[in-house]
Amino acid sequence: MHIKTEGTAKVRHSETGQLFEFDSDELNWEVVSGHERGMGPERLWAAETSRDGLGDLRWEIPEYPAGSFGDPTSHLNGHDLVQDFTISVEHEPDDPDAELDDQEDEPEPFDRVAAADEMKEWFYENYEDPANSLPYNSREGGYQWIYGGPETALDALQDGFAEEFPFEFIEKVASDITEEAGIWDWTPKPGRDWYGEEEEPRAVSEDDAERLSRLMPLAEDLVQDPESGIFSVQYKEVSKPDLFTATLAQIADTIEDVLEKQSNGLNAGSLDIRKLRRTLERYANDPQRVEMDLTTVHHSLTIQIGSGELPPSDENQALLSALQEGAQAIRATDPVVATNRRILREQALRELSPDALNQIAEAAPVLEAITEGDLREEMHEDILFLTEEMRAAPPRLPGVTRADAIILGQDEAVRVLGRSARILIALRRSPELINNLHDSTAFKSVTILTTLASLVGLGLMLF
Repeated sequence: MHIKTEGTAKVRHSETGQLFEFDSDELNWEVVSGHERGMGPERLWAAETSRDGLGDLRWEIPEYPAGSFGDPTSHLNGHDLVQDFTISVEHEPDDPDAELDDQEDEPEPFDRVAAADEMKEWFYENYEDPANSLPYNSREGGYQWIYGGPETALDALQDGFAEEFPFEFIEKVASDITEEAGIWDWTPKPGRDWYGEEEEPRAVSEDDAERLSRLMPLAEDLVQDPESGIFSVQYKEVSKPDLFTATLAQIADTIEDVLEKQSNGLNAGSLDIRKLRRTLERYANDPQRVEMDLTTVHHSLTIQIGSGELPPSDENQALLSALQEGAQAIRATDPVVATNRRILREQALRELSPDALNQIAEAAPVLEAITEGDLREEMHEDILFLTEEMRAAPPRLPGVTRADAIILGQDEAVRVLGRSARILIALRRSPELINNLHDSTAFKSVTILTTLASLVGLGLMLF
């Protein structure tokens, strides 16, 4: 016997009217709950799928008594079912050898007390009361299941022990756990599958976010709109505006001098030149951003000249001097920026792996949805650089030691991951603002919190 799903289901979004289509192969049916009744076990079969914007969608079929199935029902988060699947139950043809096969398949005798203890120990190592670790949002229906779930004890034990013990025994142990704890819905404890890392995993706490924020400092304040919940950035004021403006003007002049001669090896499309021009044109009001970009480009050009990739021409040397003097002038007049540079220099930041870059790319829609103005624009540009421009850049220059090597994307990673940590801290300290943020974006609170937590975990793995 098996449940057969055919055709295509169509679901219309209750607010936008957008029509979503689902293929039958997206549904995988399994028993999600069961208990004994007068005529034998009663089971509930369910299959789930999801779409961004719709959330999790679920189809269910009750079975009671064994072999007798009710009509399928769908749970679509309030959205409209335009066309349903064709769902049927197919029974296997009678097999004359079935009785003999059943006898051969009977489970071997086992120590039920020892097996029950083993299953309970495994369950409590891998699942816990949601009140211990999950955020709670009454507007979104209660606990936010950021680690998966909710799962019943029967769900979990079936996944872990279905190949070892008969269903009736698993069901009895699950019932004992539920009665002992008084809890029906459980949350998985985050583990290796959640973080995708070889190191010992652990949940991302507020302390973790604060630690990453200290390791990736920026001289700015992130401000959250009290109505929409959207974040924006407030840059630190320039300490000496006249000196700062003159410094940037000098750098702009030296860039033009370099570009006048092709023999200098740089052109308007060079990565370092594009970074400098973008900084001068768009971020001249942010001393922290200017100092970071001047320092990074100075380091890059120094290595390229030292390796012979660029000539040590007068124009190139003048640009190097202007960059160094500009960064030093900002640090000399702004102690916060100077302290941040010292902290960043002390960190042995690892290079971003391809998996890490993919994780950042997947987080981009959420980060752009919860930010606005300059903050959103910088997030977009930094993620674009990390996930596209940096991958197309030349590899690290040969013969350069790790201490002196150019770690492409370090500044961009500091901004994306450090800011994500500070946003997560703000949301965890003011849970009511999560509701406003949820109402202002297309993402649920659980998606926002999960995305930010994953970025904080990624950031900590880089040190």
